[in-house]
Amino acid sequence: MFYNKQHKYWAKKTVIDWIKFDSKLEARFYKYFKDHNIEILELQPTFILQDKFRYEGKMIRAIKYIADFKINYNWDIYIVDAKWMSTPVFEIKKKMWIRKYWDENILLIVKSFRDFEAKTK
Repeated sequence: MFYNKQHKYWAKKTVIDWIKFDSKLEARFYKYFKDHNIEILELQPTFILQDKFRYEGKMIRAIKYIADFKINYNWDIYIVDAKWMSTPVFEIKKKMWIRKYWDENILLIVKSFRDFEAKTK
């Protein structure tokens, strides 16, 4: 029930409870949430940052941001993304996400359980 496969940015795909995660860190957070009775509302929640549109007769795809988890923790909704390191593309998408969704949700970029606990206090 547990296996690893090499992935971009040195992350290893990991399976827990028959769910495939993009990294060991993401899988660890899933287990942490389960072990601490934190309600996982959605895995891989998708947010449209910019709608698709036509330009010079061609369809330009929408820009999406896919986080790792949407959770209910202490009666607040959090969007959680477990990352060891950031990328330039992620930094741009994070800014777009904050502009469009900040009023509705709280975005947490976490590297460790201690980091998660500190940001949710």
